[in-house]
Amino acid sequence: MIKSMALIAVVLGVVPFLLGLLFTRFVEEEKNNLLLHMASGYMIMFGLFEVIALPLIWQRQSLSLLIGIYGSMLIVLSVVSFIWNFKRLPEILKQAVDAVRHFTFCIWAQFAVIAGQVLIYSRYQYANADDSFYVAAATTALSTDTILAYKPYTGVLYEHLPSRYVLSPIYAFTAVVSKVTDTHPAILTHSVFMILFLLLSYTVYALLGRALFSNDMEKTGYFLVLVSALNIFAAYSEQTSGLFLLVRLWQGKAILAGILLPMILYLGIRIFLLEGKRADWILLTVVLCACCMVSSMGIMLGAITLGILGILFAWRQKSIRLLMYSALCCLPNLLCAFIYLVIR
Repeated sequence: MIKSMALIAVVLGVVPFLLGLLFTRFVEEEKNNLLLHMASGYMIMFGLFEVIALPLIWQRQSLSLLIGIYGSMLIVLSVVSFIWNFKRLPEILKQAVDAVRHFTFCIWAQFAVIAGQVLIYSRYQYANADDSFYVAAATTALSTDTILAYKPYTGVLYEHLPSRYVLSPIYAFTAVVSKVTDTHPAILTHSVFMILFLLLSYTVYALLGRALFSNDMEKTGYFLVLVSALNIFAAYSEQTSGLFLLVRLWQGKAILAGILLPMILYLGIRIFLLEGKRADWILLTVVLCACCMVSSMGIMLGAITLGILGILFAWRQKSIRLLMYSALCCLPNLLCAFIYLVIR
């Protein structure tokens, strides 16, 4: 158990942080913000997995090969990032300590709300029919050393890859992390992903609040408390993003609604309102790849979200360049959508 917890801390804690340093190396706004390091690092992990996993799934390659390639890429990027950004670590730590010293009452209240939600996650469990595919697919991949080769419902070999799932291999990501950390997929999804992705979601919302209110700590605190209240009282329907966030955040559609779409909005603010750099456009493209990875709905919803932002700000600023760059960022989604229509 201790070994698994240590591996989880490295794979889902240290690695995203180091990957995030690669992005923040090339930006100015929030350059030493710990929250931005973690959020951008997870986006890189998700987006990179989509790019690596899809060709291997189509070629019917083994899970071991996917783990080898993906793991090697993460190790290389993490080592390069550590060497390249080692001298930045004291400044990042100093800024994090200074930020804690200036926390307002609302921010501490938000921490209490998050702690309560984490406690509920660790005490109770929500059962959902989607687990019969996603968790079972990850378990099947581990036991057969394949990627989406067998139907998780029956164990029968797929004659044709299912169009609904093949382009969004969140189940394979679960299997990879499960294998590397020596944690069963059911435990990983319901206990680890739930809590870590909840923290990641509020990390993105905190960044969004800072961007909306010009780094005003007090207003950001009010914003986070309001977001938490909206999430808590979102159970008037089974389809709200707040309910997805609080009861089944291990599923791809919940990650899309609770993490990735808000991240697109945050990067849109950085790019369109704060004069973002080229690195922001690159990360935005990576986030759209991540949208494809977690859910088939994300293939179009991610592109639609960015498309709306691109059209509005291109019209506002009278800039065709913004519209063209936005369209280029959507190319991964458009490619996946085209493939989906062909194989359906």
